[in-house]
Amino acid sequence: MNKTVKFVLYILGGALVGGVLGFGVVWLGMNGLDTKSLAALEGGMALAAPALQALAILACSLAAARYMKHARRLAAALEAGDEDQAEPALEAADTAINVLELQQMLVMFLMPFAMAPGGYSPLVSGLLVVVSVPMVILGQGRIVNFIRRINPEKRGDIRDLKFNKEWYESCDEAERQKIGRASYRAVLATQTVLLVLLVVVVLVRMVVPGDNLAAWCLLAAILTLKISLWRGSRAEKKGGNAR
Repeated sequence: MNKTVKFVLYILGGALVGGVLGFGVVWLGMNGLDTKSLAALEGGMALAAPALQALAILACSLAAARYMKHARRLAAALEAGDEDQAEPALEAADTAINVLELQQMLVMFLMPFAMAPGGYSPLVSGLLVVVSVPMVILGQGRIVNFIRRINPEKRGDIRDLKFNKEWYESCDEAERQKIGRASYRAVLATQTVLLVLLVVVVLVRMVVPGDNLAAWCLLAAILTLKISLWRGSRAEKKGGNAR
């Protein structure tokens, strides 16, 4: 398909979606949402949040353990002389770290939904966060030690605040290029998600009374992302590190 035609179709599709959302927001804003419906929605979310947190902890912990089991099996083959298993073992261990990070993000993300007045949901949600944090930190520490056994050139202690900097500096050029490509894709994806969330927050704010804190937080996150990318790009051009 011609690029111009595809671009026009994207614009028309965006305008259609925006029009439907705008009409729905205006309609809801004119008719309003009754207090009982909002209270029922908040209550349901408060009850569901701890259950979803527990599910996230269980699912992510089991997935990380599965990846580490695979990594250890590959490491055993590596010790037996099969050098081709080094990279797959490191990739499996890296995936396990990412899964544990996902666990912590999900648990923290769901916590605000449990903060409805009354009931035990806030307490249970807070306890799940307290349980998840050491699980993630200790789990990632064991994985980092595993990676360092496979690749002794790696440096850094996960308990050190400068761990990320030391770990990156111990990477070779190929690893740094891989990290750079992944980081750039992550920046683009995060920027898109933040902009979509900002639009959603603005639309919801037009319907549900409240302050603009969420919108300001999203704007701050977008600005931080753009400034960090800009400073990092300048530092790489100069051959240094962004601080």
